[in-house]
Parts: sequence; C-alpha cells; structure tokens
Amino acid sequence: SSAAETSARIIDGKFVSKQIREEIASEITRMKDSIGVTPGLAVILVGDRKDSAVYVRNKKKACESVGINSFEVHLPDDTSEQEVLKYISDFNEDPSVNGILVQLPLPS
Repeated sequence: SSAAETSARIIDGKFVSKQIREEIASEITRMKDSIGVTPGLAVILVGDRKDSAVYVRNKKKACESVGINSFEVHLPDDTSEQEVLKYISDFNEDPSVNGILVQLPLPS
C-alpha cells in the first residue's frame, strides 16, 4: 500500500487512557484474587521541584485508580547519593514493592 492510500485517524486519548486503566485494574484484581499479591510502586523524590512533585502526585493518583499500592519518600535537595541508594536498597528488600521510581534531579 502506498502512502497516498493511508488515511489519518483521530484518536480519543482520554478514551484510550480510560480503557487501558480499566484493563490494568482488572488485571490487578485478578492478581490479588489468584496469587494474593497487590503490586506496589515506590517513589523517591529528591528536591523541591514543582514539576517533579506534580509528576509524582499524578503517578500516585494513577496507581490508586487501578489498585496499585504506592509508597513515597521525599528527600531534601542536599541528600547524598549514599542516602538515596539506601532508600533504593530498602525498597528492593521490601516484598510489597515491585517497582522503584527515582524522580530526578538526582543528588550530585
């Protein structure tokens, strides 16, 4: 098929997003029922950037909307790399945490 034969389609992003969230929520419910596991996302936020805080807040809301547990640690700008690594290590050891998001900027 040539490029001239293809046509543009308008996609309703909100509708597609809603469908995906519903599918994820169903899958999480199946996980809870079949293996007794509720997924968990840990977020380590370093510093006081407003855009980062908004991003993290939106991730937390998204998790809640589909049944994912979320854990958050907010650290000051002057947090050392060693301190961040300790939180990562602690979350790695926590069986209720399945994913870790370290929100930039990382300490230098």
